[in-house]
Amino acid sequence: MGLVNLNPSNVAINVAEDVRGSDTVAAVSATATSSVALAGNANRGSYSIYNAGTTTVFIRENATVTTALYKHPIPPGYLFESEFTSSRYTGIISVITASGTSNLMVSESTIS
Repeated sequence: MGLVNLNPSNVAINVAEDVRGSDTVAAVSATATSSVALAGNANRGSYSIYNAGTTTVFIRENATVTTALYKHPIPPGYLFESEFTSSRYTGIISVITASGTSNLMVSESTIS
């Protein structure tokens, strides 16, 4: 068990609240060549990617993604949402398919 201070000082703690702005949505095509679905954005609060196509899409929070090196597969008709309980990811998000093309609806919300 760690140490617990039962006699804290009277120092005020300022906790800033993140306020999420409205989202922006864009149609993106994923192909068998790696491409950027979302550019890096220091103000990104969250993002989601809906696979409206007919081919599984592989995504990765990185500039490089392959069908063997990815974070999440998104089957056709599925929605991937960024994890809101962990720290925000503000870098590039890349996508790729094993073959063919898939249409994506990519949404991003920023924090003001």
